[in-house]
Amino acid sequence: MFGRTSLDSVPAIGPSRTVVMPTAQGGAVKVGWLVVAAGADHVINYRETHAAEEIRRIAPNGVDQIVEVAPAQNAELDLAVIRNRGSVAVYANNGGDQMSLDVRRHFSLNVRYQFVLLYTVGMAAVHAAAEDINAAIADAALPVGEAAGLPLHRFDLSDTAAAHTAVEESIVGKVLIDGSAG
Repeated sequence: MFGRTSLDSVPAIGPSRTVVMPTAQGGAVKVGWLVVAAGADHVINYRETHAAEEIRRIAPNGVDQIVEVAPAQNAELDLAVIRNRGSVAVYANNGGDQMSLDVRRHFSLNVRYQFVLLYTVGMAAVHAAAEDINAAIADAALPVGEAAGLPLHRFDLSDTAAAHTAVEESIVGKVLIDGSAG
């Protein structure tokens, strides 16, 4: 398996996953350690290496799934590493509203693209996801914190501007705003 992350989806990484990522705030070593703590077997910083070659070294037949946050910028890399019948799940757009795909190469690999926007999946799916997440929390199956690969940064509601700045500056981890204070 293969993914690209901004640490938004770190708890979903799990074993047998390779994460390809840029250097984020906090540095590649710290971010790489956090991703490994979350369960990734391999971490590749695509800004410091030839990512396609590294991925093909780890997965010579290509990868099954790509979790994509920058489809326009990474279309060529995705195509270079996807295996036959692989899928690309796009859940964000970190710049580049238009992308061009080589239709013949995608046909020949039977590549499937899935674009996912939470706001439009329907309330039944949202409610089912909420139930599953709450059950996982109750079972302590969703560890958080730096040791689990997902640092938490908490802000009071009165400090929302600082929380927003932290997100804009690509802070490593999750930013949480506590609305119960005060």
